[in-house]
Amino acid sequence: MLHIVTWLGVGGAERLVLTAATGLSPATFESAVCCFIERGHLADEAERHGIKVWCLEAFPSLRRPAVLCRLYRIIRAFRPDIVHTHLQAPNLYGRLMALAARVPVVIASEHNVYTSKARRHVWMERLLARRTAALVAVSDQVQRFLATQLRIEPSAIRVVRNGIATPAVSSPQAVDALRRRLALPADQFVLGTVASLTPKKGHAFLLRALAGLRDRGLQCSLILAGDGPERASLEALAATLGLADRVRFLGVEAQVGDVLALIDLFVLPSITEGLPLALLEAMAAGKPVVATEVGGVPDVITSGTNGLLVPAKAVEPIVDAVQTLLMDPQLRASYGARGRATVLAGFTEDQHLASLGALYLSLVNGAGQELT
Repeated sequence: MLHIVTWLGVGGAERLVLTAATGLSPATFESAVCCFIERGHLADEAERHGIKVWCLEAFPSLRRPAVLCRLYRIIRAFRPDIVHTHLQAPNLYGRLMALAARVPVVIASEHNVYTSKARRHVWMERLLARRTAALVAVSDQVQRFLATQLRIEPSAIRVVRNGIATPAVSSPQAVDALRRRLALPADQFVLGTVASLTPKKGHAFLLRALAGLRDRGLQCSLILAGDGPERASLEALAATLGLADRVRFLGVEAQVGDVLALIDLFVLPSITEGLPLALLEAMAAGKPVVATEVGGVPDVITSGTNGLLVPAKAVEPIVDAVQTLLMDPQLRASYGARGRATVLAGFTEDQHLASLGALYLSLVNGAGQELT
């Protein structure tokens, strides 16, 4: 089977592609990956597991027929029984070329709630849906939104929920070393989030919320793990708000488990989401969570039971929710324990792979194929 994705860099969808390619039984599934714009650091990890990785080094499009032809030739040469596309451009051009190459089973996964798709893109997806063996959504909310967008019944879209590996327990020595490296004051409450530094992740609202907490006399530090095009503007905003000494920009952090062990509270300020892996990892680590009520987040968090949900693009609700948890250690512990139980009950990597593998086999059998 061939996964087609924009790249294998930092991101939840990219990590899920790696999980699918390396986690399913190689005795049943021979997997490969084709990237569009660049390989990304996860490509090396895929190859260490024996996964073939191609890279087109450009976005295919009707204006770049040579790139489209190369994608077609890769598909024809690999001769997959299944092509599984991920994210917007691969879901369009990857599916087109897979169908042109007469791949028996073509699957497209929707990883987010995409409210800003071009109208021509939506129109093309409506046409492609008729020839696609399965449309897959990562959460119930993504399923409902995509069904409305494509004007089809929600039942026509399969839900395969994201899942994470059970996080390893960080050593106290590693966590103490990270605290010293970041020069965090011992008496401050530590907030944190893990996300690419892009506009849709809403970091600016979190920075303004941190300023609001300071103005209420609450002493907090903030760790931002992740990198992206918004880093310079976010650093400038932190300085403008007088928060430069309270915010730590980590960049891409290999030991995310140590970051989660260090923080007291995880905050997800996203404007749009599918079903974020970072949220699941924070909950699995037993951290209390404040998150915006977007995408598939409410599929995981029941506000007031295992976390707190707040509106997107709003500062004061984040301030209020964080203050509520900061002032109540028992509530933090309760939400942390219940959140962990929620993830372990329904959002693990094993459950994700089992659902995905069953889907693949059912579609191949339905198409009258045998995996080669």
